[in-house]
Amino acid sequence: MTLNAWIAETKNLFIEQGVSDTPGLDARLLLGHATGYDQGRQIVNAGEELAIHQLDLLENLRSQRLAGRPIAYIIGSKEFYGRSFYVDERVLIPRPDTEILVETVLKAIEDGVVSSEDSIIDVGTGSGAVGITLAAELDCMVLLSDISCDALDVARINSRRILGRELETIASDLLPLGRKYGIIVSNPPYLTDEWVAAVDQNVRSEPDLALRGFGEDGLDIIRALVAESSNHGSLFIECDYRQTKQVAGLFEEHGFTNISIQRDLQGLERVVWGVRT
Repeated sequence: MTLNAWIAETKNLFIEQGVSDTPGLDARLLLGHATGYDQGRQIVNAGEELAIHQLDLLENLRSQRLAGRPIAYIIGSKEFYGRSFYVDERVLIPRPDTEILVETVLKAIEDGVVSSEDSIIDVGTGSGAVGITLAAELDCMVLLSDISCDALDVARINSRRILGRELETIASDLLPLGRKYGIIVSNPPYLTDEWVAAVDQNVRSEPDLALRGFGEDGLDIIRALVAESSNHGSLFIECDYRQTKQVAGLFEEHGFTNISIQRDLQGLERVVWGVRT
């Protein structure tokens, strides 16, 4: 079977089974993982015959995807802010919309509202995508914090792979005690129980600890984080567009000023941030 024939067959299977919103892309990602060919080479070599061992591997990969395992977990990689992060079932898969969280921090620094000289912590770091990206973009140290030691293991892998050094990590429920932070950035769990029950199969494969925000409105973790952050410099939080106004209210209650809401790639409100003066 040729590369092109395998892509076509796999794309059709994914469409028939309804396992992906991007069946063609998923097929190409699996093919690239098995052959080492990027998309350009796949196109140039479209008529090349796949070897038996490649077909066996591809059948295994395709079966995993048809069973509902997310593509990022199958290939062990997800691109975020132009960098490839290692991911597995221990961590949430980074989303393109979360890049807005990074961009919001960078813009606040550029505008002089906050300073890159201040200590930075990424709370609930997961794969480390947000904190490591900030460390790479700003050439600075960022503390990576998570309640999950398994997630911190993944973050350390990504820190070494992307930065060539290991950022400090700490196992903590929200903010570690005894330190002062100038910039607190977080993509915390914020889904309600109802929203968790309604997510598709791909999302159900991700850690529940990284999804469920607790409380009827999914904001119990964010409430605690905002309260803990009120003695620090600034706070940048990602949440659902249905929660941004309420989260902005929490910021105001705890004395934050310059409170702003940023929209994501779909034009939906996504990031709430503010500073303490």
